[in-house]
Amino acid sequence: MMDTTHSHLAFFHYSMLETGLSLSSLGLAFIIVFFGAFAQGVAGFGLALLIGPLLNIIDPVFLPGPVVLLVSIITALMAYSGRRHVSMPSVRGTIGGYLIGTVVAAALISSLPQRETALLLSALILAAVGMSASGLPVPQGKATLLSAGLVGGFMGTVSGVGLPPLALALQNEPGPRLRGTLAFVGLISIIMAQAALAYVGKIGQRELTVALMLAPAVALGYLASRRAAALCDAGYTRPVVFLVSALSAVILIIRNI
Repeated sequence: MMDTTHSHLAFFHYSMLETGLSLSSLGLAFIIVFFGAFAQGVAGFGLALLIGPLLNIIDPVFLPGPVVLLVSIITALMAYSGRRHVSMPSVRGTIGGYLIGTVVAAALISSLPQRETALLLSALILAAVGMSASGLPVPQGKATLLSAGLVGGFMGTVSGVGLPPLALALQNEPGPRLRGTLAFVGLISIIMAQAALAYVGKIGQRELTVALMLAPAVALGYLASRRAAALCDAGYTRPVVFLVSALSAVILIIRNI
């Protein structure tokens, strides 16, 4: 028992050294990720939208690799639960755009300085909030799906928030089909983003270690949300997520101007 405890402590100490994070920074990040996952479970979105700008304020090491890795956990869970309601024509119409957008974003951020990366992240978060809250009508068709994929692939690779453009394009779909298709496309796009970020050196051992240390917060937050979903007012949760995300992005912009 003592040997096991000592091994766990040694691994934790090594992980802290590997990431360069302080215990207080890691603890605060854990809390932020927990509530981001909780919001995702209650309102159907919120993980990347909330944690991206907040974690970047704590330490730039969290973006983009660790956030993209953490988002993939919940995306996989949601894709599995909605697998029977996926619209394959919508998937085929949009996935090419996601691939192109992902490649362009990875090429850009591979050489983008930290300050400019933070400003780009903030702008994309504000754009995602605007898209999610607007509900603007958009024309239906292949061009719309391809455009949604291009924008979503770029946004998702930089910030982990890549589905608002597609959600706008599919807003007239029935609820189960909308959620299932978003989750399925989200899973494919997040895998592409991970591969692209790893290729340009933005996901390595350090980023994997950070994501591994915060993964329990995703699981705990999502499980807690499943128990609390019936008691929480999702109509109240969504505006709060939008507000906190937008304020965090604005703070990040001010800090980097």
